[in-house]
Amino acid sequence: MPQPNILLFLTDDHAAWAAHCYGNSELHTPNLNRLAAEGTRFANAFTPCPVCSPARACLLTGRTPSQVGIHDWLQEAISEVAGHDWLADEITLPELLTAQGYHCGLSGKWHLGRSHHTPRGFAWSFGLPGWQGRHNDPYTYHLNGQPLTLEGNKSKHITDHALRFIAEAPRDRPFFLNVGYIATHSPYEEETHDPALVARYADATFSDIPPYHPHSWHKNEGMMGGANASQDEIRRRYRGYYAAVSEIDHQMGRIIDRLDASGQLDNTLVIYTSDHGCALGHQGFWGKGNSTRPLNMHEVSLRVPLLIRWPAQVAAGQVIERSVDHYDTFQTICHWTGVDLSSRAERAYPGQNFATLTTAGTDPSWDDTRFGEYGDLRMIRTPQHKFVRRYPYGPFDLFDLAADPEETLNRAGWPEYADIQDDLAARLEAWYTQHQDPIQSGLRVKHLRRHNENAEAWRDGKRERRGLQVY
Repeated sequence: MPQPNILLFLTDDHAAWAAHCYGNSELHTPNLNRLAAEGTRFANAFTPCPVCSPARACLLTGRTPSQVGIHDWLQEAISEVAGHDWLADEITLPELLTAQGYHCGLSGKWHLGRSHHTPRGFAWSFGLPGWQGRHNDPYTYHLNGQPLTLEGNKSKHITDHALRFIAEAPRDRPFFLNVGYIATHSPYEEETHDPALVARYADATFSDIPPYHPHSWHKNEGMMGGANASQDEIRRRYRGYYAAVSEIDHQMGRIIDRLDASGQLDNTLVIYTSDHGCALGHQGFWGKGNSTRPLNMHEVSLRVPLLIRWPAQVAAGQVIERSVDHYDTFQTICHWTGVDLSSRAERAYPGQNFATLTTAGTDPSWDDTRFGEYGDLRMIRTPQHKFVRRYPYGPFDLFDLAADPEETLNRAGWPEYADIQDDLAARLEAWYTQHQDPIQSGLRVKHLRRHNENAEAWRDGKRERRGLQVY
């Protein structure tokens, strides 16, 4: 079988609940629906880390944050952060694919350092250096390392350059194109998005979003008024986020249609996913894993869309219920493209190859247990239970997902759940014994947010090269 082209959409902050094909009755997402109808939809896809940079590193290296050493989002508005190659010790997916003969390109968000250069493994890039900003403001991108200032919609510019890469790609080699949209990232307010798309949701009921009741730990992402936010602000955020989803859907449709028109689509492995989930007031907060204090591993922060279309290997109209994550997506791309990871056993890749799931729809040996981390927080999740351990002293979370899928009642420390908690804790420790580098482990670092208020700490040299303080 000839190697397929690969089109990987890795969107920022697009939650699984926010698509019509995932059950949202009011969102207009015809192109995502098309991928679900012509390919396979994973109903239970997760991120290993509910924040941008480490989640992206998981998918693009196939390894854990505690192996790679990235434990929070990278504040690339700070020159010391932006100038560092955070994956210097890793072998990335584009590097592996280049070795397999692929012509590799990036259009959009990278967020793993040196975004003002073409990342290793890519032959071509249109990137977003520094802070990505608002969604329609003038911005200085970098095209193959050279600054390029453009006005207008960022999703359109990312798509235009993705189409340029495809048009210019050599026809005697397969291509890998990573498209990184940012529209579903904050700011969510409707004023930051296309008025025509916002107007589509003017009369929406937003009944697919539960009522907002502030979480006791809520910090929230850019939420004016916090727990006392007005209904008008809440609805403006809903409209803005829904408009962003429809904007991404429209722009990705342009790429899919171009491939279809050129006869390339059926020999292109199309993957749509997101770095992590996103809450719009779900479970009482706005944002993701860092939108509460302490940090969270709630389902809405972890669940991502995962849609795959490739007629040669992926059944059409299939819904897979088994649990998968970014580690597995990395493993499966490698399998489908002939990358041999067995020769790199010392890297202790944690993922599973889900190719059998996409062809047969089942795999009796599949393990649905998922693991996650965010700094000094670690999680183990089975279809029945989720245990979250905040090192060293807690607080801990234990949710009975079978009885309480909305995670409304924390059962950590309950005597009747003691055996379950102990078993999950032991399994968590054993797994990370295999999948961490003692030097890069999240348990070595004191977690400090990489927001603008931390710039002085960077300039004063108070952090190590990985950007975190050691205990």
